[in-house]
This record gives sequence, structure tokens and C-alpha cells, in this order.
Amino acid sequence: MKAVIYARFSSDRQTEDSIAAQVRACREYAEKHGIEIIQIYADEAVSGKESKTSLRREYQRMMKDASRGAFDTILIHKFDRVARSLTEHVNLQARLNKWKVELIAVAQDFGGGAEAKIMKALMWSMSEYYIDNLAGEVRKGQRETALQGKHNGGVPPFGYDVVDQRLVINELEAAYVRRIYAACLDGSGFAEIIDELQAAGITGKRGRPIRYPQIYEILRNEKYTGVYLFSSEEAESRTDRRSKPDAIRIENNHPSIITKEDFVKVQKIMKSRQRCGPKADYLCSGLVYCSCGAKMHVSISRGKGHTYHYFKCSKVCGAPMVKMEIVDKAALKYLQELLSDENQNRIAQALREYDGSEKDRLEGFQAAKRKRIQGKQAEYDALMKNLSSGALPAEIVADIGQQMQRIKATIATLEAQEPPKDYTSDQIRAWLSSIKAAPTEAAVKLLIERIQVIKDTTSFNIESTLKEVVGLNGCGGRIRTNDLRVMSPTSYQLLYPAIFL
Repeated sequence: MKAVIYARFSSDRQTEDSIAAQVRACREYAEKHGIEIIQIYADEAVSGKESKTSLRREYQRMMKDASRGAFDTILIHKFDRVARSLTEHVNLQARLNKWKVELIAVAQDFGGGAEAKIMKALMWSMSEYYIDNLAGEVRKGQRETALQGKHNGGVPPFGYDVVDQRLVINELEAAYVRRIYAACLDGSGFAEIIDELQAAGITGKRGRPIRYPQIYEILRNEKYTGVYLFSSEEAESRTDRRSKPDAIRIENNHPSIITKEDFVKVQKIMKSRQRCGPKADYLCSGLVYCSCGAKMHVSISRGKGHTYHYFKCSKVCGAPMVKMEIVDKAALKYLQELLSDENQNRIAQALREYDGSEKDRLEGFQAAKRKRIQGKQAEYDALMKNLSSGALPAEIVADIGQQMQRIKATIATLEAQEPPKDYTSDQIRAWLSSIKAAPTEAAVKLLIERIQVIKDTTSFNIESTLKEVVGLNGCGGRIRTNDLRVMSPTSYQLLYPAIFL
């Protein structure tokens, strides 16, 4: 009998000495039972949690050797040395059975009878329970730490240091935090502060330069007012991760850098910028480019009770701003030309050619569906095989039964799924005619790819998203604001299936 030893220690209260102890126990077992040891595999400071097995180099090397028939027995100290997940144990046992390799836990050797299989399953379940329970205990400890207002690990906010698990002010960093808030309140901007931080070699807590994204996070962090916030589980949305609506909250827990009043004022300013800033929805926003090639963004100016909207070069190259209504007027005129009766016929022809590939599309859909059903059926069969072994505890059997029911429901849903319906040529013509009669923002952004302002700001080169459909003679691309007449032809690009969705 040729055997190998596998040993592992994780980083929780274990050291390299643990490896030696495991190997010694395995050697003693081998000597007692007349087993020849030909190889030792050992992984250090790697977790036993499910997905972590893929990171264990020695474990993966051992499994590769096992698949080649290099040995017929693996000795381990306890079952939790190979995994702490029931699923991982079941999968491992199935692979070893296939290769005719026996796994023996020398400190948990229950023999080879029917009772041994049940005991193994129980030990596997206990391993998984242990690690899940450990995670719960960690969260419990974090909650107790949080209720005491102590720092719970991780990097403190810029402006603070951690001393004896308490946030204390870092006066150098705090001075810049105050300046950032003051700049937001008086509207002076952050460019000078960013340059000064870079020149002084001052970085964020992770050693990265402080730029606008970091400043934004600083302006949103309520901890600067002395409020302690802690949540053991991270929220899905970024807004909730920042505000922590379900977190433990303790007022006046640590020294404040910013007053409550200033923090509230800054939040109002930030919210107002979100509401009326350049990212608001306009007919052509995101499509307009300066003559220098840079993107143009919406700029708002107010005076004498009026609000004016312009497009402004993002590089500030010196080109004049362009009134938004002029750009919108040019875009709408362009759509009128683009959606002429002749071009609508071209698009309809493209649709007919697309319909010609309907058979291939349906076959592709059915093939993809079959592949997904086969994958789910393979999962179901694997679970059924585990159940038929009769070696699993009742609670595990119940869990597997529930998994099998969910898989069956998924298979039924896939089998009932029908391929998506395509629009007919007549429906497409009716849709294009309605866009031509009353163009919407969505239509503009669907059919126009780019609007480039010519230097005199009275002419625009407009490119369509249509490709090889309207052709060079289908519709011109240059439009002047004085008569909005098409001046010269351009080439177009169309991903025409996109407009049929």
C-alpha cells in the first residue's frame, strides 16, 4: 500500500508546528498499520473554507498525482484538514472513489463499515458547522466591540488614527479635511488642495493619492462629526454602504473634525449638484463633442430670473459654448432627414435580411437552452447519487431534497421558455414613423452616435448609429443652424438588430 500525507494549518491560532504534529500522527498510524509513506504534501496558512481549496497549491498537486494513480491512500490528521464544507467533502470523496484512492483521517478512523460512512458524514457536517459558527462568533465579537464604540478593524478615515481601538485626530490630515469641507461650502473647488496634497506627498490611508473620488467620499462620511457607525454585513447599494441605515450608531463617540451644521450644509450642496448638475437628462447629453475632439458637457448659467443651458468643452480648449437648444434643433432636423421614406425602406430591407437568419437564431436559442438544461440535470443526478449512498444524516438528506426540488423547478422553467419574438417589417416602419413625427430623447440616443460642433458653432457633423443600411446617399451628416440643411454625405454605422429590441 502506497500512501501520502496531507497536512494544513490555517492562520487562526495555528503555526508551522501544527504541520509537524499532523505529520507525526500520520506517520505513527502508518507504522502501526504497515503503510508505506512515499510523499508529504503541506499547505501553510490557507483557510479550509470551500472555495479556498483552489488556492492550496500542495492540495491541487496531490489531487493531480492521485488522478494519475501515483498512490492509493491519503492520510490526514482530521477531516477538517482537507475541507470544512460538506459539499467539498462529498465532491472530494466522489473523485477519490473514481481514482480508487482511500482517504483516512488517523484521528477519526471509524473503519470501513456502514456505520463509518455515517460517522464520516457527521464529521463533515460538524466541520462545516464549526466554520459557520466561527463566523457567527466573529460577528458577535465585532458587535460587542461596536457597542463599546471601539474601532472594529480596517483602515480609519483620512483625518483619524487608531489608538487603543479608538479614533483619534491626526491633526495634519484633519487640517486638509476641514479645508475640503470649507472649499465645498464656499464653492472654491478642490484643485488647489489636490495639488498641495500631491506636492506634500500626503496620501490616503491606503497610500494612494487623494483625488476627486476620495474627496467625494470624505464629504459624505458622517464619522467626521464624531458619529460611530458599524455594520457587520456590507449593504448592496453604495448609498447604504456609506450611510449604514441598519448600523450600530453612537453619537459623540470620538473627537469630531467637522461640525454637524457644516456636514448637513455640505450634504445639501452635494444633493443639489446631483439634481441639476451636468449628469441631468437632456435630449443630446452625452453625444456632443467639441471641434478639438473632447466631449462637451452641460453647463448651466442663471441670471435675471432666467436659466440658460449650454454645451461646454470638457478640456476648456477656448472654443465658445453652444446653446443647448441649437444642438437639439440640429439633432431633430437630422432625424427628419435620416428617417425619410427612402431610408425607412432601406431599414425594412435590412430587417428582411435579418429575418432570413431566423432559422439559425432559433437553432442557437434551442442549443443554448439544451446546454443549460443538461447542466442542471447533471447537478440533479449528482445529488441523487449522494442520496442513494444512504450514508447521510437526515438533516443533510432534507437539505439535498430541497436543492433537488429547486433544480427541477429551474429545469421546468427552462423547458417552457420560448424564443423571443421579432418585430415585423410593418411594425418597424410604424415605429420609425412615430419617431419621425415626435422624436424622443431615447430615440435621439438610439439613432445618433455623435454630434461634433464645427469651430464656428453654427454647423455640426452628425453621425448616425445606422450602419450599411442608409448608405452614403441615404442622409447627409453636416447640418448648419441657419437653414438646418444637409450639406454633405457621410458614412454611417448601424448595429441594426439593436433597434429591433
